[in-house]
Amino acid sequence: MNTHVFFDLDRTLWHHEKNAQEVLAELGQSHVPLQAIASEHLASAYQEINDGLWDIIQSAGYSVDYVRNRRFPMLLERFVPFLSTLEKRTIARHLEEAFTEQMPDRGHSYPGVREALTLLHTKGYILHILTNGVLASQARKVAALKLDIPFATHTTSDMARAYKPDQAIFRFALNAAGCSADVAVMVGDSLLRDVAGGKAVGMKTLWFQAPDALPPDGDTQPDGVFTHFDALPAALKSLGIS
Repeated sequence: MNTHVFFDLDRTLWHHEKNAQEVLAELGQSHVPLQAIASEHLASAYQEINDGLWDIIQSAGYSVDYVRNRRFPMLLERFVPFLSTLEKRTIARHLEEAFTEQMPDRGHSYPGVREALTLLHTKGYILHILTNGVLASQARKVAALKLDIPFATHTTSDMARAYKPDQAIFRFALNAAGCSADVAVMVGDSLLRDVAGGKAVGMKTLWFQAPDALPPDGDTQPDGVFTHFDALPAALKSLGIS
């Protein structure tokens, strides 16, 4: 029986920080009040604000609009509080529109992703995407990676009407894949959302801990850990599913 491997997207296959910093650097230079701010400072503050807002909506079940309506007003308040309310509102709207439009088409990934997934596909693993986020933008991110391998299913939180680690989104993904949890592996960067969520429904779990990963967000023990995608095939094999 084939093993089904479900991949988180942001910070697992798609390098969220690198893609965000690239877009923010460009947008910062196109808005005069932000031009004096170093791109790495802008990106770091954005990441802190964005992640905090995502924590809220994933806990409360709010839509992604909650994040999109707040992240850039909060960023501007931090860096350019001296601007008028109208100026900040106008710039925030322009930044959000441009960021939301441009971000999903950036394709920075992690070293070895393409090679590892191609190898898994040739070995008969059935690959899937299981990610929090909106299908329209998440599908564009997958396309931007240009992996040239098929994902059998894409499951996003708006489709399942639940966010990881809620068991509902994992069960939705398993049902869409037509497989049971005992032949499924969840691969992701989050101990809370990917590892704990996957284990709760009976999936095996692999934790991707990139060299530039964020601090762990939980203490659930995964079934395996890898730090570079070169090691993913061996990590999957060690689980003994197929």
